[in-house]
Amino acid sequence: MSARAAPPTRAASLSRGVAWLVASELAYTIMRLASRAGAGDVPWAEFAAARFFGGALVAVASARARGVSLTVGDQKNAWLRSLFGAGGGLALFHALGTRHIAVGDATVLYSTTPLWVAILSGPLLRERVGAVVWSGIAVGFAGVVVLLQAGIAWRNPTALLVLLGALSYALALLRLRQLTGRESSEAIALHVSLVTGTIMLAIALPAMRPVRASAYLPLAVGALAGGIAQVAVGRAYAQAPAARMSALTYSGVLFTYAAEALVFRHAPTPMQMAGAALVVTGGVIVSGLLRGEAKADGE
Repeated sequence: MSARAAPPTRAASLSRGVAWLVASELAYTIMRLASRAGAGDVPWAEFAAARFFGGALVAVASARARGVSLTVGDQKNAWLRSLFGAGGGLALFHALGTRHIAVGDATVLYSTTPLWVAILSGPLLRERVGAVVWSGIAVGFAGVVVLLQAGIAWRNPTALLVLLGALSYALALLRLRQLTGRESSEAIALHVSLVTGTIMLAIALPAMRPVRASAYLPLAVGALAGGIAQVAVGRAYAQAPAARMSALTYSGVLFTYAAEALVFRHAPTPMQMAGAALVVTGGVIVSGLLRGEAKADGE
């Protein structure tokens, strides 16, 4: 009779969570750029609907490949996660599709989500948020201030909408943490994709028009990348506490600024580069990678 495999240590779970979350941010970066690339040919809500319905197909394919269930048992938390996630998606895709804000700046504002998650995970999830986490939050806030260049973007209505979307997405991630212990990441991704896709389609219907051939590639890339990212982020949050894992989404700021410079020839300023470095550093501090906090938790 073979010996049962030992359960993974906290450090091993954290490492896997980090890998999944970094992968999700790379995929989300591709999704953001595809959304901006298709903005001239497809209304933002129509693009968002295609992205989420495409994401549903990715979730189904992944579930079949892994042999996991697509059934969601905790309907209450699943619906809360999906509806709060839809609020975040609406704000972000509106910003990317209307071109009223740079892709990198929209990503920075949306990346305030981890700050809210880290702050709220204590009272809502009863997860310990220690000194290292709070120092990382402080560094992250400092980076956001630098990236926004002393508050210039705060006067932009689209920027304010993205901030509200970040808060909504933070609440979605807190619900996600409640779900990942019982449901597969694919089941969660399928639920949020169908709910959000339906909401976006309802918004898009009054102004829907035939899709131009030039928009096929951005639509396909955005849907595929977004679907992969959505499944990956669910796997990440199943591995480690929300306060730590959420801060690593700051890596998406760096990825997006770099990709925007390469693809759209919109290079970040030295101030933006300094801010990006700060927010990424804050994310690494909060994740516990720099201070080895996984062992300090009593492993």
